[in-house]
Amino acid sequence: TFDIDGVRVVIIETQSDLKQMTSMLKELTLDKNLPTLAILASDVNGPKLMIAITEDTIASQRFNAVEILNHISPCIKGGGGGKPTFAQGGGADASGIQDALDLAKSFIGIQK
Repeated sequence: TFDIDGVRVVIIETQSDLKQMTSMLKELTLDKNLPTLAILASDVNGPKLMIAITEDTIASQRFNAVEILNHISPCIKGGGGGKPTFAQGGGADASGIQDALDLAKSFIGIQK
């Protein structure tokens, strides 16, 4: 977990299916008092990336889930889409998941 100017950033590789990942994202981003950008990745049933942002907060003003997804999904040879506060995608190359998460960190401004 990181903090970027008052926004909690959670980046997790999980062994969860789509339904479990969706539940995790809801829990992470529901509280408007804790503006959060959450990026989850899993290779259960094929590589997946899911990004959610707490709506109507500084997190949603600062970050765009679709932009982040479009930037990192090529790492898993995939794509996807969504809306500014929720995006998901899949791909063909699970070996690129760690690269996708590392790229997400640098794209949003977390130094390695």
